Amino acid sequence: MADRRRYTETKTLQLAWSALALLAAGLAVAVAPSVVTPTALVSFGILWLAGLVVLAWRERLHWRRLVASSAFERGASAGMADLQRIVHGQSVTVSTDVPGILSRTQTVVSAGIDGVDASFTITLDHVREDGEGRGVATGNPALDEAWVIEGGERNVSLLLSPDVQSALMDVTVPGTATVTGERVVVRVPFTRLSADELAAVARAVAAVAARLEAVGRGDTSPTG
Repeated sequence: MADRRRYTETKTLQLAWSALALLAAGLAVAVAPSVVTPTALVSFGILWLAGLVVLAWRERLHWRRLVASSAFERGASAGMADLQRIVHGQSVTVSTDVPGILSRTQTVVSAGIDGVDASFTITLDHVREDGEGRGVATGNPALDEAWVIEGGERNVSLLLSPDVQSALMDVTVPGTATVTGERVVVRVPFTRLSADELAAVARAVAAVAARLEAVGRGDTSPTG
């Protein structure tokens, strides 16, 4: 079942509000052009702008509450959404991103990886809704049902230690993780996460980063 927060993100709501306002204006011109006076247009414009401001304020208020209720702290950046926290020895950061003009705002949770001198990419797609793609079989039916994992089979095997699998299973929000030798990045397709949901994603990111650093040191096995 799709998470409705995919479709109630602030930018989406603002676009919907603008479309509704444009439709209302068009109907007014077509049905009752006599009411479309300069005063009415100014009032209508103020109402439209007020709606956009309220929606933006709603988003900012949610983020402030999330920061207050989570273990994350504001980072050095002046941006509203730049947060950081040390999770199991890994520096995990949280920010927001809009990949394109028409894209929804995403929550990005990431951590850098040290000591891995290899070129590879592993992607993990959580709660995939299109029903397509099985990815690499992990030997864990519950994990295979929750995540579609793509990448080299040996790399995936080395990555998926019991700790990593457990952390991935704790993630309950939809999202896509990209794992390389330099960084772990998880993108959630909305920003209205709870503190517990954000913490679970952060633990998964930290677990993946820690595992890859351990693999880079050569002191692990696929099941260790």
